[in-house]
Amino acid sequence: MSPRDALDAVLDDLQDSLTVPQVAALIGVHPATVYRAVKTGRIRSTSRGSGQIRRTLTTIPRTAVVEFLATPSNPPSPSEVAA
Repeated sequence: MSPRDALDAVLDDLQDSLTVPQVAALIGVHPATVYRAVKTGRIRSTSRGSGQIRRTLTTIPRTAVVEFLATPSNPPSPSEVAA
């Protein structure tokens, strides 16, 4: 089974949206890494709450996790594209 098929099998068992800690555990990174990716727009997310009294709940659609993993982490430089 390819890694992509294994990931799809795991994602099929999950809810439609995941919390940041769930995504971090799924892809094997620290939750701060996921929050940075959300902040920079590399992962689509939705947030509930104002952040004033209670913390804001950030959820990530599972399709956004697949998109994030499908995109290369280091895009090619312009010189590599021209070659």
